[in-house]
Amino acid sequence: MNVNIEEVSSIKRKLTIELPEETADKTRKKHLDNYARKARLKGFRPGKAPKSLVAKAYAEELHREVVEELVGETMPTVLSDHKLEPVGMPLLENVDYEDGQPFKFTVSVEIRPTFESPKWQGLDLKKLKSEVNDEMVDKKLEELRFSLATVKTVEEDRPLVRGDLANITYQGYDGENIITDMKAGPFNVELGSDRLTPEFEQGLEGMKAGETKDIEVVMPEDLEDKKMAGKHVTLRTTVNEVRQRELPELDDEFAKDMGIDDVETLEALKAKIRADLQKEQENVAEREFNKQLTDILASLVEIEVPSAMVDREVTAKIETMRNNFGRNGLNFKKMGIDVMMLRDRFRPEAVKNVTAALVLDQIARDNHIEITDEDIEKELAEMSEDYGQPVEVLRDYYKSRNLMDNLREGLKVGKTLEMIREQANITEVDKLEEPEAPVEEAQE
Repeated sequence: MNVNIEEVSSIKRKLTIELPEETADKTRKKHLDNYARKARLKGFRPGKAPKSLVAKAYAEELHREVVEELVGETMPTVLSDHKLEPVGMPLLENVDYEDGQPFKFTVSVEIRPTFESPKWQGLDLKKLKSEVNDEMVDKKLEELRFSLATVKTVEEDRPLVRGDLANITYQGYDGENIITDMKAGPFNVELGSDRLTPEFEQGLEGMKAGETKDIEVVMPEDLEDKKMAGKHVTLRTTVNEVRQRELPELDDEFAKDMGIDDVETLEALKAKIRADLQKEQENVAEREFNKQLTDILASLVEIEVPSAMVDREVTAKIETMRNNFGRNGLNFKKMGIDVMMLRDRFRPEAVKNVTAALVLDQIARDNHIEITDEDIEKELAEMSEDYGQPVEVLRDYYKSRNLMDNLREGLKVGKTLEMIREQANITEVDKLEEPEAPVEEAQE
């Protein structure tokens, strides 16, 4: 076997491999014999047709199977012998093969870039403070109270006030002329919800059930119907019914009604809310901190990033986006979303994430960070507590789905990040500064 390796770039290699004629003939004969045993050709009993006719009848199939077998069996050996570790599937670019001739093919592979670890010790980092105060707890309590409110019709003859709900109908007028496609209702609105335009809400306030009133409004400037954009129109509005929410009392009964395990009193509910808010804030702070660290690590080096790794990152982002929309996922085609444009939009962020991952991996290699079996067992034990599943079930889950390497790699990244954090200068802040927008060059 002859192997020629061409260095296309720092991360791309083109391999031209030639196998001897005898190897190709032996593989072809094996596949031809298989076809000859079961071939059904006109005029011959099954398996009795001459091999020359079988080879002609199944030429495409034979060629494909010989190529697949020879390439598939040869590549692992070539990559191992030449110490090449592709970061994606090798790409078969060309095959030069005829019966009775050597088997020659060309493959392109992307490999991990080689570079030295940047200086990562003593990074200046900022982290959001995770503080929960009484005001935040009270606000969450009010939200919960609001969620358990009952809505009742107001029987007394009184006007609408902020906080009320109203069932309304309206018809749009341009002067004295009816605007046929500007009719709506009956539907419900809430005063003070910030969902209505200020002039419409002001017009509704003070109206009573059964009352009709002309309310002047200005149509938004960004309407698709340019004839109506910015136009002053009249909405002849009728209030069909006035309703109000009745909020439950904040007491121990309210806490019990929430149906939370081990929460029987209002004080216990407040403690649970505080703990949940604290965890939520810590998670937000951690996400923002890791994003900041990713940005910094990516900026420490200038390397060529393998497109295969970037493509995987982009695909994962799109699949996450798709799966976040319920059981059946998001249908991009039905929503008119161009997936290729979406990939282009996600690509810069993916390049940055992959660069940071490569930097982390290089730091781990240079510092001989490894994950032991004890580390794996410790992680499984912690997951067992979090998810309420036995360690054996979790271990079988990861092994049966070939995810143990993923788990090990995740722990390795976590250990490397922890080492960087331990030697960083971390300042807690109330708010992270927004990155400055790039200054656009003046157009001539």
